[in-house]
Amino acid sequence: MPKWTNVLSLQSALLILILAYSCLGYGESYQLLFDKELSSLEQHYARLRTVAGMDEKRREPKDTMQESGNRPAGGIKKFAEPTILLRGTAEEIGLDRQRLSSFLGMKFLNDFAFLQRDFAFDKTYQTWEIGLFECEAWTVGMNYPIAFHVQCVGGSMDEPRQWHYASLGYGPKDKIIETVRKTLDSIVQEYATFVLRANGKIEF
Repeated sequence: MPKWTNVLSLQSALLILILAYSCLGYGESYQLLFDKELSSLEQHYARLRTVAGMDEKRREPKDTMQESGNRPAGGIKKFAEPTILLRGTAEEIGLDRQRLSSFLGMKFLNDFAFLQRDFAFDKTYQTWEIGLFECEAWTVGMNYPIAFHVQCVGGSMDEPRQWHYASLGYGPKDKIIETVRKTLDSIVQEYATFVLRANGKIEF
């Protein structure tokens, strides 16, 4: 296939991803999940509800926290294990969801050591005290150049998509796993900084 045809395909894929990304609000892309993926996430959140205080008389955050734009992040006491979904050609070109989930979990605990050491819940939390972090890795193409789009959202159970970060790019097939991991590494760092600021541990 001529080189210019590959470039044209890449540009088309990137344009589609950019247009899709720009038209979506927080979390709207998750409406496109496959039934199997939705079932997996529903089971994940069903387990979380057992450790969340769901009664109507639950204690509300302090007034000063409610008034802050970062209240959802500042009120989080513990995060559930982060999740990642693979879309497009991701698995076909070598991305492994289980390995990426393991990497994401270790990276998350490392960067959020100021808040927690594991993902176990040993007591009951209010819904606004439980943090969620969800990512998607989406690739287009089977051979160079492969376009990728990695996005993550974070927040509390009450506002799960308060924070949103995405990265778009392209690269060779043999580097895509490393590229996605580095992208996730960078995004988790960004969110950890955001949460630290929301907790008043570092200044804006």
